[in-house]
Amino acid sequence: MPFVRRIFAQILQDMIDHVSFNTPLSDFRIGSVIRTLLEAAALEDDEAYFQMAQLLRDFSYTSATGVELDRRLEDFDLVREPAAPALGEVILTAPRPVLRDTPLLAPITVYADETSDRPRVELVTTQNGVIPAGRTASAPIPIVATMPGAFTNVPSGAVQFLRAPIGGLDGATCSNPISTFGGRDAESDDDFRARARRHIRALPRGTVATLEGKVIGVKSWSPAGTLLGQVSSALLREEKPGESTLFVLDATNHFAQTTETLLQPEVVLAAATAGQRHVRLHHVPVVPATLELTIHTPGVPSALTLVATDPAFALYAELDDTTGVVTLGVLSPDHAYRDPRTGVAAPGLRAGATVSASYAYYTGLVAEVQRVINGDPEDRLRYPGWKAAGTRVRVRFPLVRQIDVRLALTPKEGFARADLISPVTATVEAYINGLGLGTEVVLARVQALAMDVPGVFDVTALLPTGNIVVLEDEIARAPQGSVVVS
Repeated sequence: MPFVRRIFAQILQDMIDHVSFNTPLSDFRIGSVIRTLLEAAALEDDEAYFQMAQLLRDFSYTSATGVELDRRLEDFDLVREPAAPALGEVILTAPRPVLRDTPLLAPITVYADETSDRPRVELVTTQNGVIPAGRTASAPIPIVATMPGAFTNVPSGAVQFLRAPIGGLDGATCSNPISTFGGRDAESDDDFRARARRHIRALPRGTVATLEGKVIGVKSWSPAGTLLGQVSSALLREEKPGESTLFVLDATNHFAQTTETLLQPEVVLAAATAGQRHVRLHHVPVVPATLELTIHTPGVPSALTLVATDPAFALYAELDDTTGVVTLGVLSPDHAYRDPRTGVAAPGLRAGATVSASYAYYTGLVAEVQRVINGDPEDRLRYPGWKAAGTRVRVRFPLVRQIDVRLALTPKEGFARADLISPVTATVEAYINGLGLGTEVVLARVQALAMDVPGVFDVTALLPTGNIVVLEDEIARAPQGSVVVS
């Protein structure tokens, strides 16, 4: 039976009706003794109904708010995200080439000046930098905002000022080559509730919701503690039964799939048991076309080399590039394992065979997300794994589709064209760089956003000439210089 809250007037009237029907009392006018007594009881019942309604509301995370929402979602090991400062990079530039290596000792405070829609944003360098002798500019140096909040996310080129001169570098300037990212306000009740829904839907393992939901927020760090990337969204695409590709978006907009190549072959199997078929590479995910296996079999003078780019490789071995497991088939006659009962060549290695491997493997955010998906047998607490057994999920960045835009502006009376170029460029860049996987670029939206900039009377799009269709494994991006406004 559903809970129905009753209010004071309903409760009082029911009490009056009951007493009137079952007793000779008849004076229920306001101020009478019996009505006053019934009113007192009805007030207490009304308060009890109110408390029960409050309890029911606070008991469900779908309706609880504030502290009660935090308490409900603690049952799912979820904690409200606090406000966070933006991260980014800054390049410090001297007015002329320096004569010797010039250290840039952290913290150096830089800032983006206030605009009509945000206050001044101050950031500090978190690592030391240097301007090499004979150069004018440093390499990108990590920075973090001094205050948390979404307003600390500023576009590329907005950080232009030093709070104080740098000793020995009079006239030095600065600039952020990429937009700052990761700044956020404290998570609101609505956002916290939405994240809880995604989390709860993702609790079953191996579903699309699980694989896409569990990697959002995954971060990759350099050995020095610098944030390399953070997953902002993900999209799973099934290639064929049992095999899928998980495309992830990096909040830093760095979509280069970084790899490392072994400097020397690694020994993946020191001594095989008779008929052993599986060897495991030490680093994953593997760049498949780079794999080269070398098999040394006792008593055989020449080694067997298997190269992944050779079609014959598939006859001898199969690579699961997501886990690094190589499954060996029937090898060439000199190296083939032979069934002791029949003497017939069979899949696997001869006893004592040694296997070494050369290959390249993905690093950075792709490698970290792959670890989250696959799980780590040596660290099940942090990496329990989320893909279904028997399936293969490859983690990749989407293909970046550069979007070139050319706009011609007509300013309103009293506005200078030169003053409108920068805000229109920033607005269009922000729109394109905020699009998700497979989201097309709508020309009408580009023009409408440009028209919304104060002072713009008209906009003519010279390029593109229509909507740009973006495939599901692509993402549209507008790097600096790709949006030209005249």
